[in-house]
Amino acid sequence: MPETDLLERCRNAVELARAHGADRVEAFAQSLETVNSTIEKHDLQISKSQLEASIGIRAFVGHRVGFASTNDLTQVDAACRDAIGLAKASPEDPHNVLPDQEAVAPVDGLFDPAAETFEAADAVRRTAKMLALAEDIDRRVIVNDGWFDAGIRHVAVANSHGLAVEERGSLFTYGALATARDGDLVSNFDFQFGATRCVAEIDVERPIRRVCESALASLGASRGKSFKGTVLLAPTAVSDILIGTLLFQLNARNELRGRTRWKDVGQSIAVPSIDLVDDGRLPGGVATASFDREGVPHRETPLIENGVLASFMHNAYTAHATGIGNTAHAAGTSRSIPAIGPTNLTLRPGETTVEEITADIHEGLLVRRFSGNADPISGDFSGSAKAAHLIEGGKLTHAVSGTLIAGNVFDALKGISGLSREVERVFNLTLPYVRLEGISVTAN
Repeated sequence: MPETDLLERCRNAVELARAHGADRVEAFAQSLETVNSTIEKHDLQISKSQLEASIGIRAFVGHRVGFASTNDLTQVDAACRDAIGLAKASPEDPHNVLPDQEAVAPVDGLFDPAAETFEAADAVRRTAKMLALAEDIDRRVIVNDGWFDAGIRHVAVANSHGLAVEERGSLFTYGALATARDGDLVSNFDFQFGATRCVAEIDVERPIRRVCESALASLGASRGKSFKGTVLLAPTAVSDILIGTLLFQLNARNELRGRTRWKDVGQSIAVPSIDLVDDGRLPGGVATASFDREGVPHRETPLIENGVLASFMHNAYTAHATGIGNTAHAAGTSRSIPAIGPTNLTLRPGETTVEEITADIHEGLLVRRFSGNADPISGDFSGSAKAAHLIEGGKLTHAVSGTLIAGNVFDALKGISGLSREVERVFNLTLPYVRLEGISVTAN
């Protein structure tokens, strides 16, 4: 489907659904052109390329809503009829609404024209370079999984309130999961990630070097210690343990359903050093766009300020239900009705280096990855500390294996004792190292 057709198809779908009896209509269309190359068990795999296009229709009959989607663009009329039929059979809900039209300012740097000539062979070359770099660094390193993805995404939204917006963006993501083997010694896995919007800024070397260094550092891991005390989480472990619970609690739909512990803006939920911000317009962000799934302009939204709950994430439904302004957090694709989700989430860093934080720890554990469970409702988490190192007397001593950690996210947020100056990107997250207190560490 030519990109120039996307917004016009959405407008036509809105008119079709209105003609078939819908009171209000939204059409969301997207096309995604991708090339992909992967590594499996240290072996380069076949590259893939594909072009997908689809459209989703959300039809309202009174305060009832129905949704249908199709990737056969000759079947838009049928999808409109299906959505209306589903709406008529759905329950009434006064908060089923559509957003009004607002001015949308474009985001600079979202699309690189060079992406249009980026081919599968280019992706293969980058992936092959990742393997070659790992072998040059140390042949004991095994890249178990790796990938290089290049994509151009074009989206358009139109609704019966006059809203009509579209844009396209390019995105290149790449990463690797690696381990190291030396005879009978096998290290822990580690994962590193990179992303950019521009062809000229692609840098597969940085994540490969970091993942190799981490894998090699955990060779010869031995039994650790059991204690209750300090755990220093690397950014990937921060994502694994803390972020899922934070996002669940900050989702306004969950708050409406009575599933969140946090109820009131202004409530103290963490130590004063915690600032959590979501910015859909962050320059170069993985999830950067000028508008959300419903066409509402993105903006910077403080979620936690100085340890205090500043805002929940809202879409049009929850904003109407609560009487609070829409924060442009409608998320999803053309295959479902809008949900709620973050864009580019940033946990603001501290002023202390990782080295300085470590030097202040008498006994503790550095955890680079976490494999286990974190319950977003109770806040309880427990599981294995991966790529972990014991900290003794302010220094990393030796890598440990078979070590379990457990605690509670809500308690941990009120006991954070350090945030690093350094930050790392983990997909759409920008995170520092986080020092937690009162965590149970069990060496097996």
